[in-house]
Amino acid sequence: MSLSNPAESAADPAHGKAGRTRARGLPAVGAASVIAAAASYLILFLAARALTPEENAQFLTFWAVLFFVLGVLAGIINEFTRAVRSAATGSGQAGPAPGAAVFPLGLLIGCGAAAVIAASSPLWAPSILPDDTVLLVAVLSVAAIAYAGHCSVAGAAGGLQRWSLFAGLAGSEALLRLLLVVVVALAVSTRLGLEVASAAGALTWLLILLFARSSRSALRARADVGRAALLSNTGHAMLSAAATAALVTGFPILLRLTTSLEQYAGAAPLLLAISLTRAPIMIPLQAFQSVLISRFVGVRGTALVRAIAGPAAGLIALGGVGAIAAGLLGPWIMLVFGPAYVVAPLTMAALTFAGCLMAVLTVTGTACLARGAHAAYSVGWVVATASTFLVLLLPGSLEGRVILSLLVGPVVGVLVHLAALLTLVRGRKTGSPQEEGTGQ
Repeated sequence: MSLSNPAESAADPAHGKAGRTRARGLPAVGAASVIAAAASYLILFLAARALTPEENAQFLTFWAVLFFVLGVLAGIINEFTRAVRSAATGSGQAGPAPGAAVFPLGLLIGCGAAAVIAASSPLWAPSILPDDTVLLVAVLSVAAIAYAGHCSVAGAAGGLQRWSLFAGLAGSEALLRLLLVVVVALAVSTRLGLEVASAAGALTWLLILLFARSSRSALRARADVGRAALLSNTGHAMLSAAATAALVTGFPILLRLTTSLEQYAGAAPLLLAISLTRAPIMIPLQAFQSVLISRFVGVRGTALVRAIAGPAAGLIALGGVGAIAAGLLGPWIMLVFGPAYVVAPLTMAALTFAGCLMAVLTVTGTACLARGAHAAYSVGWVVATASTFLVLLLPGSLEGRVILSLLVGPVVGVLVHLAALLTLVRGRKTGSPQEEGTGQ
C-alpha cells in the first residue's frame, strides 16, 4: 500500500523530500515489529522453561492483565496519531487557536488509569491475581502511568510521521523488557520476579528522551482539536482499545472468568498456543497501525473501501496458508516449551486462522478511527468482545469454546465496522450530512 501520493510528491519538492524521509523510516517500523514479536516469544519461552505449568498459568494470567492495561492505553497512540496528523495537514477543527498539547493530556490519562486500577482492584485482583495481589496491583498502576507517557510520545511521533522515533520506542521497549526478564530468569527465576520485570519495560521511553534530544520535539506536538474534544475522542479510542486488548492480549482473563478453576489450571498449553499463533500477525500489524491511520486520514468515499479491501483479502489468504502451516508444524513447536505443552494440530490451525480474522478487525477499526467515526470504531470492538464472551459461556470442551469464540467475535465486529464505513460512503454520494466528524 502506498503511503504517499506520487503526484503530490512530484509537484511539491518539499512534500517529496518528506515522503522520502518517511519511506526510509517505515522499514524501521517493520524491524521494530519483528523485534517486539521475537521478544514476546522469548519471554514466553523463558517463563515456560523456568516455571512449572501451574506457575506459568499464573504468569500468563498476569501477562494478560498487564498487556490488557497497556493495550487500553495504546488507544492514546491511535487517537494522538490521528489528531496530530490531522493538525499537521491543516484539516483539524481547532480553528484559529492551536489544538491541545497531547503529551500532558496523555500523562493525565495515565494517572487516571492508575487510579482506576487501584480503586477497582478489590473487585477483581484477588480472584485473577491471587498471589502477591497488593504488590502486583501497585506494579500495574505504576506501569500504567509510565506507558501513558510512552503512548503520548509514540502517538505524536506517528502523527508527525517520524517513523524512526516511533520504531525506536517500540523496539527498545520490547528489548528492555526481554533483557530484564532474562536477568531475572538467570538470577532468581521466580514468577513474581518475571512479572515485575515484564512490567518495567514501560519505562523505556524515559531513557530515549534522556539520551535522544531530537525525540523531545514530540513533547511539543498539538492536536487538531481542543482539550475537551481530544479527551472525548481518546476515550472512544481507549474504549475500543480495551475491547481490542480483551480479545488480543486479555483473552486469558475472559477464559478465566468463564472456566472452572480445575479446568483453567490445565489451560497453560492452550493459552500459550493462542499467544504464539497471534503474535506473528498481530504484533507487526499493531506496530503499523499508526502508519495505517496516517494513510487513511486522507482517503475519502469509495477509495477508503478499496484501501481496506486489499489488506483484508491479503490477511484472509494469509490466514488460510498460515493455518495449514500451523497444523503441520505447530504441535512440534509447542513441544519446545516442554513435554506438557501438547496441542492438537486442528487446534493450532484454527487458532492461527482466528488470529488473522482478528487482524482484519483491526484494519476495519483503524479505517473507522481514521475517518473520525469514533463511535462506530468503539461499537465494533465492544460487540466483538461481547460476542466472544457469550460464546465462551456455551457448554462444551475448553478447546471448542475457545476456537468458536475467537472465530465468531472478530467476524461480528468486522460486519459492524463495514456497515458504518458503507454508511459514510453512501452519505457522501447522496450529498447527505458529511462523514462523521471528529469527536462524534
